[in-house]
Amino acid sequence: MSNSESRAMPRVLALSDGVYAIAMTLLVLEVAVPQVVQSELFNQLTELSFKLLIYAVSFVILGIYWVAHHYMFRVFRHANYTLMWINISHLLVIALVPFAAAFLSQYPRAQVAVIVYGAILGIAAAILYVMWWYATGHRLVDSDLPPGLERYIRRRLAAGPLATFVAIAISFVSIEASIALYAILPPAYILQSGIDRFFPEPPA
Repeated sequence: MSNSESRAMPRVLALSDGVYAIAMTLLVLEVAVPQVVQSELFNQLTELSFKLLIYAVSFVILGIYWVAHHYMFRVFRHANYTLMWINISHLLVIALVPFAAAFLSQYPRAQVAVIVYGAILGIAAAILYVMWWYATGHRLVDSDLPPGLERYIRRRLAAGPLATFVAIAISFVSIEASIALYAILPPAYILQSGIDRFFPEPPA
């Protein structure tokens, strides 16, 4: 790796971490403190429960994407021009997640809100898949990848767009079931991860 390439990687990661951090922070802005008399606070908290659910689900999904991004860049040797723009495209969509979450929180019974939410999450996941596909296909990853890691990450990344497609399809039958799927999938995805077996040393 050249000196210029080694200097580029920290800048790519710094930009990515910054966008993720801002997007995850902006999610909470939709959960505003109720401005009501004290006797109505409990009822208002009940009404806020859906917004809190969407906040938590969106935050965890962004966390899943950030972890995937982190592990991918652990095995990238360098980022060339094309990979940088794929990464920027991914960050462009990540920055839209707070909008999608706010849209769904504001219109919980509108199918278009469910579709927009799923589409944005699915596109962000699909670009992560494209990033991994491009990097592995153009020799931008370490030459001594642990056996099975490339196929494992490819499978895990493909699950994101597939899950959001299923959730969008279900919304044509039941909006509530679609939203429930968005809520159930993140913890299930996290619990079944076994990526650390490929990385015996702690993350850098």
